[in-house]
Amino acid sequence: MLTIAPHLAVATVQAIHHLSPGRPLAALKAAGGLAGGVVLLALVLVVALLASIASAARGLAALLSEFFRLAAAVTSAVFLMGMAVVVAVALLLHH
Repeated sequence: MLTIAPHLAVATVQAIHHLSPGRPLAALKAAGGLAGGVVLLALVLVVALLASIASAARGLAALLSEFFRLAAAVTSAVFLMGMAVVVAVALLLHH
């Protein structure tokens, strides 16, 4: 996107310069059409950016969901191991 903006600006200036000597009204109409095209292009780029952000957010949500599921499983395993150690120590102390 950073490389296309200067080329687009140069192309717009050259198109207006090309149309302006003979027909100022045509140059004005062309500039208006180009400005509309630039606005449309900017709108398409914004929509594409928002779509990619939404896709990334869905991926991040799925990743966090899996992380929390894993954390719950590890916590359960650690808790069960702790209970087994307490029971083993209690049995060893009573015998």
